[in-house]
Amino acid sequence: MSTTQIKDPVHGYIELDQDLMDLIVDTRPFQRLRYVRQLSATHLVYPGANHTRFEHSLGVYHLARTVLQNLRSEPYFPREMDAHELDRIQRTLECAALLHDIGHPPFSHISEHLLDTTALTTQLQSHGLADAFDAAGVTPSPIEESAPHELLSCLIVLERYQNELRSMGVDPLDVCAHILGYSLEYERGGEWQYGVAAQILHSPIDVDRLDYITRDNQMTGADVLSFDTERMLDSYTSHPDTGLALSDKALSTIGNYLESRIAIYMWVTQHHKSVYANVLLGELLKRLQTHAQEPVLTIDRVLEDGADDSTLLYELHAAANESAGVLSDLYDRFRSRTFPKTCWKHRIAYADRVDAPLSEFSSWLIANREQLKHQLAERLSVPPHEVWIERSYVPAYEPQELKDIPIAYGGTTRSVGDWGLYGDRSFDSPIPFVFVPHGHHKTAVKTLTEWFHADN
Repeated sequence: MSTTQIKDPVHGYIELDQDLMDLIVDTRPFQRLRYVRQLSATHLVYPGANHTRFEHSLGVYHLARTVLQNLRSEPYFPREMDAHELDRIQRTLECAALLHDIGHPPFSHISEHLLDTTALTTQLQSHGLADAFDAAGVTPSPIEESAPHELLSCLIVLERYQNELRSMGVDPLDVCAHILGYSLEYERGGEWQYGVAAQILHSPIDVDRLDYITRDNQMTGADVLSFDTERMLDSYTSHPDTGLALSDKALSTIGNYLESRIAIYMWVTQHHKSVYANVLLGELLKRLQTHAQEPVLTIDRVLEDGADDSTLLYELHAAANESAGVLSDLYDRFRSRTFPKTCWKHRIAYADRVDAPLSEFSSWLIANREQLKHQLAERLSVPPHEVWIERSYVPAYEPQELKDIPIAYGGTTRSVGDWGLYGDRSFDSPIPFVFVPHGHHKTAVKTLTEWFHADN
């Protein structure tokens, strides 16, 4: 079968056979991903951060395919399986890797909370996905615990790619299971290799993370990484008793990998101006919905109309021109990059300026932020939309996940935490930021600190 090569700036040439190109990549739903930025509004801070879910999906496919092909050359993985069955495992993983993010709505994580998860769950049930998990003994259903974009990815798979996947000998329901972190074949009592394939896409060492940390680092120009991706790929191993792990080949790079994942979060996603740019965009979408008096993002707008970043940016532009209020003001700030400064930029300044236990103060700020924003705006005599108490727009970073990365050595598999490879990273834990108009920073910090001590 003929193949197509796509030159990727991160991984070099990515090779896809013609079926994958014709039946998945060169289709309207997949091509929509060219117009959904990976890092939402972070390009307003790092100008090069214009990479999209399209190239990320290709990168995840490339890494997944590489890892599985390497595993097939190991002594354990191909044991007691014929080439046809191994090919079916590989093809299912390849399709799931390509399609895993196809349901990302405009601006990626910024807008997915606007999707109707109840409607998504109902539609997936009508396609038999919940029944498939139930029949395989997976309870509670992963559908109930998954992110909206993952559910929409599954719905697009089942509504747009059923025939295409079946023509390649792939079960569409199993592709959905892989997207949600499972293998139906394995859960039904199939060989352990099926479960390993699902782990390649969804686990503490999945290739989804491996791609986006390398891609985000390179495309932003942040240059905070220093680890050997090829060495990492070569270190993936598997065993019937332990599943997917990294071998001791990874020891020379695993420390750098751990540092890199933390660094990307802290200095790109959690950069104080990235936080503001993305929460500002989120607030604009919220106000656009109020202005339009109807949902600005629905399942059908993505599924049927192919809504992407440009769709909502156009609607924001039109709404801002029609409005002379806060929406227009915030949109002008977004377009002109007129950002306020935060009361502290990093943990050192945070510790220096806040006279309170930082962990407790952070929890108090976030737990009460809506109330505190209004009270602080009143104290400072500024409009409520001039005060922001925010943190990263993506799900909170969990150090425990890094501690759970499995390392195989000497016939046993233990986590990096158990091996003593993960140290105390308290300095690199996320902090909230407080944005107020120029000239009000000292008053804001003093006021918040006084209120905290009064409450505690």
